[in-house]
Amino acid sequence: MAGINSLGGVGNYGWLFGNNNQKQNSINQLWSSYGNFQNNAASALAGLTEINANMKSVMSSYEDAKSAFQSEFSENMENLSAAAEKLKTYNFNVEKDGAITTTTDTDNNGVTTTTTTYSKDLQSALDTVTDFVKDYNVAIKFFSDHKEVSKRIGQVATTFGDASYRASLYDSIGLTVGSDGSLSVNEAKLANTILNDPNKVSSILGKDGLAGKAENHISFANSQADRLFPTAQEMIGDQLNTASLYTGKAYRNMAAYSNMGNLINMMF
Repeated sequence: MAGINSLGGVGNYGWLFGNNNQKQNSINQLWSSYGNFQNNAASALAGLTEINANMKSVMSSYEDAKSAFQSEFSENMENLSAAAEKLKTYNFNVEKDGAITTTTDTDNNGVTTTTTTYSKDLQSALDTVTDFVKDYNVAIKFFSDHKEVSKRIGQVATTFGDASYRASLYDSIGLTVGSDGSLSVNEAKLANTILNDPNKVSSILGKDGLAGKAENHISFANSQADRLFPTAQEMIGDQLNTASLYTGKAYRNMAAYSNMGNLINMMF
């Protein structure tokens, strides 16, 4: 009969064609195999649970980081955009008379202190420039701090740090360019330049100058906004695929082991 082997047994079909002992042995072997499968399934399920927990934690951290980046990006661009708009259209023609007042005081120890006071209009002009510089530097630092996160952020960081090629021009009115493209204000020099040559200040800082360039940088950054922060796949890499692979495999194994147990129960 087909299925009966040369040893007089029936191999894997002993439970169907063999004698009682052979049937019992075959049944025991089946249950033993099923027990091993169950143990393997339990291990796979434990591993799956750990994988899922770890991946949920990783994805939660990723979403938090992405949300924080996008929120800070939007805030920085909005602040700088508002500052650039104000600087671009600002009228630096300030009344010279009484614009700068200097007082000198000497204390009882003979220490002399000189205090410089600016008129309301001149102080407003200085504040407009310094507020812009502050927001511009915040943007530079933000992109510089995150430039290793993605190539796109690195490109935007390079764009914002391009002020160095006009360093001498900015310096002529009282702005110094750092090695990273950030700006610092020499208030006394800027105040005197505003009073003596307001058109030069407007030309260098206005729509055709620094403020206009900042708006171009902002426009470029905003055009890349949805692609600056890498996707989870790009950031985490093949770990996502691996987790998905093993997750699917574990579920398939569990289903197979469960079906085998049901089949044996039906037969016996």
